[in-house]
Amino acid sequence: MQFHGAQWWKFDFHTHTPISKDYGKGQNFTELQKRSQREWLLDYMSKEIDCVAITDHNSGGWIDSIKNEVIQMKQENVQGYRDITIFPGVELTVHGNIHLLAVFDPSETSTHVSNLLSRCGYNGTLGDSDECTDKSFNEVVDIIHQMRGLAIPAHVDQIRGLFYEQEGTSLKKCLSSAGLLAMQVCDSTHEKPQIYKDMKLNLTEVSGSDSHHPGTAGQVYTWVKMEKPDLEALRLALHDGEDGIKRSDITSSNPNAVQSRFFIRSIEIKDGAKAGRATPLEVNFSPWLNTIIGGRGSGKSSLIEYMRLPLGKTTGLPKRISDEFKEFSQVRKERGKPGMLTSTTRIRVEMIKDGRNVALTWNDGNITEELMNDMGEWEKTDESSNIDSRFPVRIFSQRHIYSLTEDANHILNIVDQQFDKSAWNEKKEELSKKWMQSRALKRDLISKINAKGNIKTELDDVIAKMRIFEESGYKIILEQYQQTQHINEKLSTDLKKVDELIAKIQAVSDEAPRTIFDNELYKAMDPDSFDVLNRESEEFISMFQQLEGLLNRLRQFKETAEHKINNLFWQDIKKQQEQKYNSFVELLESKGEKNPNAYGQLVVKKRELENKLGETGILEEQLKLQRAESNKIFQELEEHELMLREMRQRFISSWQGTNSHVKIHLKVMGDLANAEVTFRNIIRKPGREFAKDILDRDEDNNPEKGFLLEQIESEDPWTKRKEIIRRLFDADERDNKNFGRFFINHLKTLKMNTPEDIDRLSIWYPEDKLILKLVNTNGREEDIETGSAGQRAAAMLSLMLLLDDSPIIIDQPEEDLDTKRITDLVVTGIRDFKKKQQIIIITHNPNIPVNGASENIIQMNFAGGQIQKQINGALQKTDVREAICDVMEGGKEALDKRYFRISKALE
Repeated sequence: MQFHGAQWWKFDFHTHTPISKDYGKGQNFTELQKRSQREWLLDYMSKEIDCVAITDHNSGGWIDSIKNEVIQMKQENVQGYRDITIFPGVELTVHGNIHLLAVFDPSETSTHVSNLLSRCGYNGTLGDSDECTDKSFNEVVDIIHQMRGLAIPAHVDQIRGLFYEQEGTSLKKCLSSAGLLAMQVCDSTHEKPQIYKDMKLNLTEVSGSDSHHPGTAGQVYTWVKMEKPDLEALRLALHDGEDGIKRSDITSSNPNAVQSRFFIRSIEIKDGAKAGRATPLEVNFSPWLNTIIGGRGSGKSSLIEYMRLPLGKTTGLPKRISDEFKEFSQVRKERGKPGMLTSTTRIRVEMIKDGRNVALTWNDGNITEELMNDMGEWEKTDESSNIDSRFPVRIFSQRHIYSLTEDANHILNIVDQQFDKSAWNEKKEELSKKWMQSRALKRDLISKINAKGNIKTELDDVIAKMRIFEESGYKIILEQYQQTQHINEKLSTDLKKVDELIAKIQAVSDEAPRTIFDNELYKAMDPDSFDVLNRESEEFISMFQQLEGLLNRLRQFKETAEHKINNLFWQDIKKQQEQKYNSFVELLESKGEKNPNAYGQLVVKKRELENKLGETGILEEQLKLQRAESNKIFQELEEHELMLREMRQRFISSWQGTNSHVKIHLKVMGDLANAEVTFRNIIRKPGREFAKDILDRDEDNNPEKGFLLEQIESEDPWTKRKEIIRRLFDADERDNKNFGRFFINHLKTLKMNTPEDIDRLSIWYPEDKLILKLVNTNGREEDIETGSAGQRAAAMLSLMLLLDDSPIIIDQPEEDLDTKRITDLVVTGIRDFKKKQQIIIITHNPNIPVNGASENIIQMNFAGGQIQKQINGALQKTDVREAICDVMEGGKEALDKRYFRISKALE
């Protein structure tokens, strides 16, 4: 993967070639002494070593030939070749029999090493350690530095090493050598001499293979952070210590392996009002720390505001920040008017997320998403949605961070971004809908069941009327007539079942294939296989014919059955009963009965009412099941609300453990303003009506009384909420539950006219509230409002960096902060956080790019009416260092007093 700015390089600080007399010592010594430069290089290339310091014993004889061989191998495209940078060097045997490594820039040659040996007074055998330099350890170190090299004591914890060979005053004198930055330590657990500890030294510890054999080449190495390998970058990395150096015996993983990290690779702006008009403005980013610098008005902050659009970070902002962004994101109507967009502005952000290359392009309010395929080509995906939640980049200005301390609810939104809140909302909506449907069905069932009494009364009336007929001496006629009617209805029902069966079988027959295995294609098979298929085809046709036969038999059965039923002797009895009944009706008519058919109608009505009463039993069983379902849904809703609080608390607790500046407390259902608004919306009273019952305030608008205040102040908000809801439901004229009469009447009206409102009230849960506390120097918590602007911003900034591993963009955090706070924040914060996440900081303060050891520094400038990128790179580049001195507050004079990393490098 290509990186912009500094990255990590696999560096072997201590190697030997066959020019060292002891190279290959042991078995096959003679053969290994003849090893060629190409073979030697392939030993290190196979171990994926990026940089190697050639440090033969008191000789630089192989340096030039090795460097030439690298060029030759690349031109010939030799199998196994990979780029490698050669750092010329030597392992000097210094006066006192101490081994000292000298490492020079890759541009130096064997001659440079020979000059060093001469100046140090080494007169022994080249490639051997049979003599020592005339110059002392301290003098040799000074000479190496004068010749623009790095002096690194070799294997200090082993024989011929500084700690092994020297002690007492002699060791102290050696350790006092000016400019020592590092030492080679073979055993990282080695206990340093007491003198070293007393001198409070903290030299960077590097490791190298000290290989004298192909089998050990590159086995021990050091990861070094550089933009490109050269001595200046190496010097800065050694000065940075842990931020620039990682030993292979301590760090087993590849620090460049950031494929699993989510980070922004670049932004490209075309046709902005003040960016990308003539040519697109493109800025590349490092996966680690990026600092964007430039003079005031250079467009640094605009770069980040442009980034909000494709990343969907345009909502949920504090009002002041939102208002400013609305001005920024307008299409400029004319010169001097607000707006940084044109009608054709196109903004593209490329990222690495979940191991994939993703691009988001904003144009005219629409966001297009693309993925890079295995061929390295961009392909559009389906229409993008949920951009904000799927790509959780966090963007903060200093004012934004400060505003978070004024309204902690914005932090609650950030908390919710740490998990899939949209999925939680969808589940809540689904459960709420089920709850409302369940309650509506329950009311419907209750309404139908409540009608049971009316049905029973009506049935009694019908029976009484029927009794008049039945007691008139014709009861037997009536009973026989009713019986024949029931039998007739049952016969019709049974014959209808036969019709339904015929229809179902006919439908299956209509959809079924008539034949199978009859395609001409099967004739191409071998005869035996074709015969098998033919037989199966015939069997299928036979079964289908049987199905058709069954249908015909059923139709014949229906016709025969109807004929037989119509000719049953029972039909004669039925006719006799009907004749008797008709005679009975005629008799009633002759006696003045207004409705001679009333009895028949009463018989039908009685049957209908009896059926309804039977259905009521079913309804009561359904109601029982529905009540259980409602309780189950309610319990799920409660558990769902609890889960939200548990997720919030879990994330908050994880931040608390590593943040010593600010504490966050989650007050469950503690947002009083939200509670009042949401409750009043449910009861359809958004004003101040019933304030004494709901929430009353004093003259200073402080909450004074009301059940909402009881809810917020409760130590057990879950139990309190249930208690309040129960009081609201149970309150009436006989027992007002401490509520006013008018409020009770309003609730009663809701229950009667809009019971859905009461259902919503059952699942009403006020929003949580975050309470922020500053931690003072004594460890005591104080209200954040009591802190200064600088304290509040510093505390909040440290919290924002703890949130998660998503990219974070911070615009000028140093405003209102003094240099000490920035330094503390950088040293203790940013250097640690960039190991787990990408950080992009816009700044005027040199502490951040310098002491933060920024991997990528971007200088912006405004010229010709357009925002431009001037420089992009790491601190090792001269133009980057000069930009820091020229552009940032304080300049070189101030920096000289504070930063080795800048002032020494510029000498």
